Amino acid sequence: MAAAGGQGALDLYADDPAFARRMQRLLGEDYAWAQLHLHRMGGLAAGPIAELAPLAEAHPPVLRQFDRDGERIDRVEFHPAYDEMRRLAYGAGLVALAYEDDARPGGGRAPHALIFGMGYLFAQAEQGLYCPICMTDGAARLLERFAPPWLARRFVPRLASRDLASLCEGAMWLTEKQGGSDVGANTTRAEPAADGSWRLHGEKWFCSNLGAEVMMVLARPAGAPAGTRGLGLYLVPLHREDGRRNAIRFHRLKDKLGTRSMATGEAALQGAFAWQLQGPGRGFKAMAEMLNLSRLYNAVASCACMRRAVRAAVVHARQREAFGRRLEEHPLHREVLAELIVESEAATALVFEAVRRLDLLDAGRATAEDATLWRALTPLVKLHTAKRAIALASEAIEALGGNGYIEEFGLARLLRDAQVLPIWEGTTNVLALDFLLRACGKEGALGPWLAWIEERLAEAALAGGELAAAAHTVGAAAAAWGEAVRAALDGPEPRTDQARRIAARAARLSEAALLLAEAAEDQRAGDGRGAVLALRHFARFFAPPSSSGLRAAPALEDAAWRALRDGTPLLLVPQGA
Repeated sequence: MAAAGGQGALDLYADDPAFARRMQRLLGEDYAWAQLHLHRMGGLAAGPIAELAPLAEAHPPVLRQFDRDGERIDRVEFHPAYDEMRRLAYGAGLVALAYEDDARPGGGRAPHALIFGMGYLFAQAEQGLYCPICMTDGAARLLERFAPPWLARRFVPRLASRDLASLCEGAMWLTEKQGGSDVGANTTRAEPAADGSWRLHGEKWFCSNLGAEVMMVLARPAGAPAGTRGLGLYLVPLHREDGRRNAIRFHRLKDKLGTRSMATGEAALQGAFAWQLQGPGRGFKAMAEMLNLSRLYNAVASCACMRRAVRAAVVHARQREAFGRRLEEHPLHREVLAELIVESEAATALVFEAVRRLDLLDAGRATAEDATLWRALTPLVKLHTAKRAIALASEAIEALGGNGYIEEFGLARLLRDAQVLPIWEGTTNVLALDFLLRACGKEGALGPWLAWIEERLAEAALAGGELAAAAHTVGAAAAAWGEAVRAALDGPEPRTDQARRIAARAARLSEAALLLAEAAEDQRAGDGRGAVLALRHFARFFAPPSSSGLRAAPALEDAAWRALRDGTPLLLVPQGA
């Protein structure tokens, strides 16, 4: 880890060897060309985007409702710093690579592993714009899956454009004042028009990326049933085909705690022109495609937040001297830093396991079990990483002391931005219930989940020694967790009060299984860093307490600490050497 300031590395990808190895694992043969995109984004995130982001936050967007002649225009205007970040981000292919048929050297679109790998780097510098990027990708995905071909051809190339002059950004308008997380309570109406299009009437209370050109909106046609079953999915363009402004009014922009560079506001659909993508009974299910993708974006943003927080804390500890030695040389401070590193990398391993399964699904290579696990992983990784991002951002501020509390050091903005992550795309309670009741209950994810954990632990057991012992203990914990899930789902009423605890345990079990399996693989290659990471995670969350009542992590020798800190291999001496 470079010894420069919090944003001082020339390339955030080169500065993160542990993440680079994760990308190699995921991308396989694609890694040779994909790493060029990763290094490019790493340089942009460490350099120009890192410089532009605080400026864009200091000058948030403004809403111009009227022109000088008193005509209603409802235009969102951004600071030049934000527009320049848009130019750099979209120009680098953060959305385009997922839709360009020649993205791969031999033909074909880029895998999600690359798209989200680039997003992980970008969001370390700027969290606000990462939301519109997510919405734009999600809108293009919905159009390719559910729009008639002529409509997809009209908008997808513009949503996937690298050029701001032709780019259309996307948005998802779900939340209404009376409903909040209860989307089924939405009252926006859809009325058919004689030409086959629709007219939408209603109020949307939280519209992220206000001012986007393409909105995905849920609305209820007359006679449709109550709840989410009665909602249809509609594409609402900001401008009509003849260039006139659609019948949409922007009431105001929200004055937000964080992600202030991006426009969030309130809007009214006043007979807005729309195309129906899916009717009642299918509308909400179709929108779930965009929701699941955006939940994964949210989790990647959370991992980016954690990585930036960890990096700032570690770099500070290498530079700062207190009580006669550098902070990282004080055992207690080193222990805190090690915990932050383990938390960050464990969460990232889990999120990119979900990314891997999305790539399998899109490539048509997923089994039924893969599809079930993807469905269950999506709410889980979002709810888990969002909470951890806030905790790690706060801990990093404390690690920097008074400087961490000062705006110039960037961590105050990081903490403000992190606070929205548990709210966007479903709160922790909503997602915990989704995981327990729908994924584990209705969709039968529990069996495949336990089988997947057992597979990973079996790989770790082959390594023998401490890894095998840890795998055995985690396996017993997984079995006990499975019984707890069955008990919560059995009976006349599910134990929904247990949903958060069940989801939290599932996340930790999954992290442990992934880290232990990877540690065994690394150990066979002569690298002991994965074992340090996995065993410290195990000690914190699964090891039985010692006689003192504490769970003691393994001693952190200097060589192990340097490997953990820098993300570099810990070379093992071959037995008998």
